[in-house]
Amino acid sequence: MWDFTSPRKVIFGEDALEYLSEKDFKHAFVVTDPVMKKLHFHLLEEQLKAIDAKITIFDEIPGEPSLQTVEKGAKLLAEVKPDVIIAFGGGSVMDSAKGMWPMWANPEDGIDAIEGLDPFADLKLREKTGCILINIPTTSGTGSDVTWATVLTDKSSDTERKASFGNRDLVADITILDPILTKTLPKSLIAGTGFDAISHAVGGYLSTWANDFSDALLLHAFKLLWNNLPLAYQQAETGEVDYEVREKLHNAATMSGWGFGNSQIILGHAIGHTIGAAFKIPHSKCIGACCWYSLMYNKNTVSERIADLATAAGIKGDTIEEKAENLIVAFKKMLMDVDLPISLEEMGVTKEKYDTEIETVIDYTLNDSGSLSNPREVDYEDYVNIYSAMFSGKELDF
Repeated sequence: MWDFTSPRKVIFGEDALEYLSEKDFKHAFVVTDPVMKKLHFHLLEEQLKAIDAKITIFDEIPGEPSLQTVEKGAKLLAEVKPDVIIAFGGGSVMDSAKGMWPMWANPEDGIDAIEGLDPFADLKLREKTGCILINIPTTSGTGSDVTWATVLTDKSSDTERKASFGNRDLVADITILDPILTKTLPKSLIAGTGFDAISHAVGGYLSTWANDFSDALLLHAFKLLWNNLPLAYQQAETGEVDYEVREKLHNAATMSGWGFGNSQIILGHAIGHTIGAAFKIPHSKCIGACCWYSLMYNKNTVSERIADLATAAGIKGDTIEEKAENLIVAFKKMLMDVDLPISLEEMGVTKEKYDTEIETVIDYTLNDSGSLSNPREVDYEDYVNIYSAMFSGKELDF
């Protein structure tokens, strides 16, 4: 038995932010980052001022948020006691807000409220805090606005790791998708976050936990992302903003998150989480290559499902195996077309750093949830070979 978990509402389309001015919030706690506060916070502030809501801003979220930063935000939450938490930003911001909430609800536990989180427990967050959560993504990729997982950096050991936590109570009450917020995205971020969304669609569809409901969302999300990401990237190079294209990407990223959030990630994200923390590589920079390696590794195990993705993308082939292979070839080409790296060397990892960290990196990857739900069983030696190929960008041959 399984259940499909989702926000109570998803508000989308032009002027979606105006939904906030129709509510009666008394005190909004806005979690954001310094860049987003400067660029677009005024659009959010305008809607909240229209209903005379008090606003407290926590804008200290870095690109790779730590458990310590989240704990600081939770302490401020406990002081001001808002009736709505609004996560306004990318995946780091939304993951941070989802981490702060249970820490606020269980102040005696501190960081343990997250680290010891039982994914199936009834946290009663809304009853304990009298608060709801609204996610407003400003990038088109992470899917964190509709998932019940959060990924935070654990800095307690010499080699930092990204730790994943989850509970269905963490799913936002409302997600607001307004394409106006993607207007200022540079082409590099369009590419990186777009491939994050693509990797969610791929991982969720190939996962051993895939189901009929997640499949429907993920296949269509993959189609929208595959068709619109190159267009958005090309337009960004000339400074053009086509809101129809941006809206398709924005909606597809949420659909992708919705889908994989109700199936699971696979090997690609297990690698992405680990190298991101160990080698200080932004998730949006590395996840595309990680997904390409997951497709190659899983090709012979789930060729039919990879062929389904190829069909959604309009990629042809005379056989299932040929379709799957053609998608993998096209995947690499698209990565290169949007200037994303395919090797650890291109990501700035030196041979010395690689040799020093690789054993710990493999251990962390094996313990990531993505390794457990991968369709092809993966062991230590497999990761030795995968990482060896990935260091220089070689294709897998096993």
